Amino acid sequence: MSYSSFYKNKWFLNSGASTHFTLFKSDFIDMTPDNYDWVETTNSKALLFIVAYSTILVEHEVFNSKNGTTKVAMSKLWPVYYVSSIQIYLLSTEQILQSKLRIKGNKSNSTFYNKSSDAILSATPNLWDSIQIVRTCILKHNISNSVSLAIKYLDFETLYYNFEYISNKVMYYVLDNIEDMMKICFPIWKHVCCSCTLGKIH
Repeated sequence: MSYSSFYKNKWFLNSGASTHFTLFKSDFIDMTPDNYDWVETTNSKALLFIVAYSTILVEHEVFNSKNGTTKVAMSKLWPVYYVSSIQIYLLSTEQILQSKLRIKGNKSNSTFYNKSSDAILSATPNLWDSIQIVRTCILKHNISNSVSLAIKYLDFETLYYNFEYISNKVMYYVLDNIEDMMKICFPIWKHVCCSCTLGKIH
């Protein structure tokens, strides 16, 4: 997979980050300035203060590890927080997964797929190999057909999909053993999953 120098904005894919962060206010399509909160880092004395947040539109290449193809895509990232003292772009794995995507990866790449198994976003190792990055070009105007990678509230469908189609019984057990877990509403009818149904046919 080879990237053009056109995609010069490098987002560090971070499984420990709670949300996305940018180091430039000019990246936003529009901006909501304010003093919102602070973010605690591994250094308890080095707090990062959030002063704005909004949507960032990016163009990027997507590598599909299933068939080895590469395509160009456009995605909307929301919310992205601006922190004046941060030095790198951070892309939160957790936040992307809340967009009802699933991740598959290894040391060579990580790719996020939607419910239809379409590749939506991919990351590749940087020079140190241990950290994967998503290379993008920041777009300054809105595009209607871009993929929305906006954070969503957790619901039954999202958990069911990301937990690899577990049963309701197992889901109840998992939720009961997560500290401070928000309440999830289970469907009153028997949940029928097309993928599970097709799998049982074969």
